Amino acid sequence: MSVALNRAQPRRVNSTLRRPDMFYIYDDGDESDQSSNKTLTAECANQCTQTKGDIRQRLTIQKCLITPRRKLKRGKLKLMDWKKYHRLSVIYAFIDELERDYPAICTVSVIGKSVEGRDIKMLKISNSNADNSGVWLDACIHPREWISVAVITYIADMLVKNFHTLSSAITSKDWHIIPVLNPDGYEYTHTHERMWRKNRARYGGQCVGVDLNRNFSYGWGQINGEEGSSDEPSHIFYRGPAPFSEPETVAVRDTILGSITPFKVFISFHSYFELIIFPWGNRQDPCPDYLHLLEGGTVMARAIHETSGKTYKVGNTKDLTYYACGTSIDWSYSIAKIPYSYMVELRSKQHRFRLPKDQIMETCKEIWNAVKNLMDYVDEH
Repeated sequence: MSVALNRAQPRRVNSTLRRPDMFYIYDDGDESDQSSNKTLTAECANQCTQTKGDIRQRLTIQKCLITPRRKLKRGKLKLMDWKKYHRLSVIYAFIDELERDYPAICTVSVIGKSVEGRDIKMLKISNSNADNSGVWLDACIHPREWISVAVITYIADMLVKNFHTLSSAITSKDWHIIPVLNPDGYEYTHTHERMWRKNRARYGGQCVGVDLNRNFSYGWGQINGEEGSSDEPSHIFYRGPAPFSEPETVAVRDTILGSITPFKVFISFHSYFELIIFPWGNRQDPCPDYLHLLEGGTVMARAIHETSGKTYKVGNTKDLTYYACGTSIDWSYSIAKIPYSYMVELRSKQHRFRLPKDQIMETCKEIWNAVKNLMDYVDEH
């Protein structure tokens, strides 16, 4: 929908939000079925569509074994799984449970608030060694990419519950995991428009939304003759009125730049092109660490293929997709100085954003193996 706005001085209009109670046990039905009959409009050049009594136990560590602090009651209660796509309340309650059950290695914090006032939660997994380097994983910067949330929560679950058996390449890292970077948009895709891409920012009295992956400062506002970003609020690539104009991108910036732990790896999960891409997105020149990034991406692609037979292409953003200006990985690489900065485009080219539920687990497993192998490569180099 096109709206006429005064773009010279955009003004955010505060909005209020009635938030549901958080709970861990949640039956959210089949979200993909609920929204299957939504009308999808405005086809764009990159084939995407824009529409609207527990039992407490003392924590024991024996032979480096980390066990839950308490046992969960089961029975007729339904817990988090990777057989379906879950709502925000389930995702947040899941990481809260990890913190309660594994307090020796898990910490949950709120790194910021969304436009509509929702928490942006981060799960940190760490053995608290001061010499650790940092790994950043985020998902759902574009909310219609539901598979990214499933994958990142699976990685968190595997890290925590297998921590004592994993290699030092894994356990010597401080893992910063943001399962839903765009919580407003994620909820909106479940309740209103399945194909919504942007956040829920209001400018000029209208909710036009900002593409958060065009709102980072590096290369912000560049076009380069293609759709690198847009200054048109109704466009799906609308970059916002200024770099870091949105609270969601500010949360990423402030958390990373404010950390005393040096980050070595940055991975942002997206869908659906089955790609592993790295800087640059705003120009054709190769980045200074092109070969190392290419090798690291190839290591991940090989692990994916060995796991499931899927083939992911590896290369820089412009070569494999199109110009993209103001992206998180260009910023993390150039400004935050994170040497291994990747955007992983998950499945599937066949189903686009509506990946069937029966492919969730296989996707999770192939990416988990890819991330593990990347950590080995990073430590070796």
